[in-house]
Amino acid sequence: MTVSDSPPNNQAAESQTELQRDYVRDALDVLTNALGPYVESQLRATFGDQWKRNARSSFRRPREESPGGKSDDFTWDAHSALTVMWDQWNAVFRQHLGHYERSLVSELREFRNRWAHQRQLNFDDSYRVLDSIERLLSAIGCDEDARKIYDTKQELLGREFSDKINEEQITKQNVRNKWWTVGVYIVCCIAIVAQMILSWSSSGYLIAGFVVLVFIYLIYQRMQFEPVIYGPRECRKCFRIIYTQECPYCGKKPSPQE
Repeated sequence: MTVSDSPPNNQAAESQTELQRDYVRDALDVLTNALGPYVESQLRATFGDQWKRNARSSFRRPREESPGGKSDDFTWDAHSALTVMWDQWNAVFRQHLGHYERSLVSELREFRNRWAHQRQLNFDDSYRVLDSIERLLSAIGCDEDARKIYDTKQELLGREFSDKINEEQITKQNVRNKWWTVGVYIVCCIAIVAQMILSWSSSGYLIAGFVVLVFIYLIYQRMQFEPVIYGPRECRKCFRIIYTQECPYCGKKPSPQE
């Protein structure tokens, strides 16, 4: 059996971080598919045929062409849609959205850049990104896409807290089992020692002392024992036997667009 050089807790944390990045990536894809057409329609309504020129003015460098597309094709992604919204806010979007929605755009730009540059996103960051995306989608009338993000938020919450709740339950059960076992040890020790003392044999006291020491050692070992929280267990989703915190078979969530 090959043992990894990384501690199990580090492996679990890395797996969890990677999974959270997957959630953010998929949510940004949903945002792009909904926000791109919205931004384009608002630009067209304001600038007419000059909308591409005004959109490109929001960038320090010219936008890249679509693969195999014409030179005037404009490619929407999360970065371009959010950047154009921010830069063209006063001219285009302030008539339809408020200061709160503008703060969402600013926040999502920052989180998107952190995600694109492979910076670490913890659970709080990932949940906030999803929540902000859901709110922005609702604000522009994309209720169906907002519902997808809401469902993804609930899934992220479930993954984050289900194992924590399970760990707490196992820990509490282990504490109860410890004290129950210690109580049995104490009762057995008292019964054996009392029987030896009542026998009044010459070596009874020595044997009784030895028995007491043995039970003290057993009690100490039992109190030091910690439960194996992430040992062999059945995955709650695919029902296969796994040995890590994240299931290697279904740990990668499918895209919400599938």
